[in-house]
Amino acid sequence: MPSELTKITDLIIPEILSPYLIEDTIHKSAFINSGIATSDPSVNLSEGGTTVSIPFFKRTGAIGQVLVEGQDIETKKIVASKSIGAVHALGMGFAVSDLSKHFSGSDPIGALSLELSDDWAQTYQQVAIASLEGVFGVTEMADSVLDASSQVLTADMMADAGFLIGDNYSKISCVAMHSAVLATLKKLELVDWVQPSAMEPGYNTYMEKRVIVDDDIAPLEGVYPIYFFGEGSLAYNENEKNISVEYVRNAAKKQDEIYSSRIFTMHPRGMQWVGSPAGVSPTLNELKVSTNWKLAAERKNVAISMLKAKLTA
Repeated sequence: MPSELTKITDLIIPEILSPYLIEDTIHKSAFINSGIATSDPSVNLSEGGTTVSIPFFKRTGAIGQVLVEGQDIETKKIVASKSIGAVHALGMGFAVSDLSKHFSGSDPIGALSLELSDDWAQTYQQVAIASLEGVFGVTEMADSVLDASSQVLTADMMADAGFLIGDNYSKISCVAMHSAVLATLKKLELVDWVQPSAMEPGYNTYMEKRVIVDDDIAPLEGVYPIYFFGEGSLAYNENEKNISVEYVRNAAKKQDEIYSSRIFTMHPRGMQWVGSPAGVSPTLNELKVSTNWKLAAERKNVAISMLKAKLTA
């Protein structure tokens, strides 16, 4: 009796593959699984368009009042506002000589999803990092940046940078950096290793805040950016119905090709995208342009700050 072979057409079934891909990407993206990028059910990506409204509430400024019998308590109005985020419509593809063999095994769909989700998780973080580069070039965000570009990184700099968002400092839950910065912090004995359980992967922490290492947070002329994030400081939403995975057999090249596309947001909360991209969605270079961004909320309520410093004299 002939053995059953997994056909590549059996793998590319969107309603089966998409849940794998969503779950694997969220698991692998440190920005998402750490809690700094969170979804908002009120953000609607199903209506199309190149931008999307991301709501937030402005602080009321209310303070406690002395209770007086027969006197009403003064009420402050809760003001709902919104910022505008860019919608990212991106795609990727790859090819191998025999895709069926490439994804053989007991769980071929899971293997295919893991292959794609690695690249998508990194893509999401590249979008976030490029956006931050643009955001911290906005003039109104200058007080959220500790620019020590001419100095070598110290423990005091790390402590001071977290307090740039004032009393919102307590919201900071993660610090993102290049691997070379992590190495320096280890030498300064500022980093601890946490292993939540035998079943969970461990991670580094700085002052009990999770450290995210991504070498796309690259230095410029020897100056390294370090980002301090409050929980939920990035808005992540995805149009799950528009996740596309397609297969093409290129007979001329004798290879199998996979193409994947997704539509999502990865937006710094409290900022507004005002750019006009050349295509249907902004490129990484367009996200890095500060004039494509403006402040939509009070600066200290944008729960992200930045430190810039050298690692060597």
